[in-house]
Amino acid sequence: RINGGIYDLYIVLKGYPFLQEELSTTFTETCCDIMECCVQLTTLDVAEQQTSKDLRRLLASSSFRGFPVVNGEHFVGYIERHSLERLLDGMQTAQEEERPSPNNVLRYTDCTVMRMLPFASLSQVHKVFKQLGCRNIFIVGSGDALLGMLSKKAFLRYLKSGRVGRMVKHPSTGTPRHMTAPTEIDSNMWRLPGGTARLPVLHPG
Repeated sequence: RINGGIYDLYIVLKGYPFLQEELSTTFTETCCDIMECCVQLTTLDVAEQQTSKDLRRLLASSSFRGFPVVNGEHFVGYIERHSLERLLDGMQTAQEEERPSPNNVLRYTDCTVMRMLPFASLSQVHKVFKQLGCRNIFIVGSGDALLGMLSKKAFLRYLKSGRVGRMVKHPSTGTPRHMTAPTEIDSNMWRLPGGTARLPVLHPG
């Protein structure tokens, strides 16, 4: 017997990150409760000035769609796998010890990815994934230090398993009642760290 709707099946069978139009769950948990911690992430540190051989080894040793880019402990952005491959393919020589410059790496890095604070509510996470369509949220601390990451697929797995969130029940029937999610994200959730790129950060709310 198969339980759940067709979109649940897509999540299970395809791993497709679908979020329903209606929200019937409330959250008491925060980002730090379910995020993948920084020590578990495979990052690309521009401060280390890795060689092309190191970067190719990084690609060969994993199947990740991309990598968080850091400068020491400071979170910079996210580089897609295909962008890193394009960077390596475009290098002038095939010498394995050639080192791409940090500026060259940053040209292929998305520095406008979504950032949230560790104690931001998962209700904010739901709004971001639903309204902005991003695949990942990066959790940052003081000085934009990278603390962890939360993907849309991981969030949905936690939600589907019942490990986070609480169903809202209709007062008369006792059955789950669908509640419409807020349609806007407050403008005071955005800031410009370092006065450079527009890097959105969501505060607990």
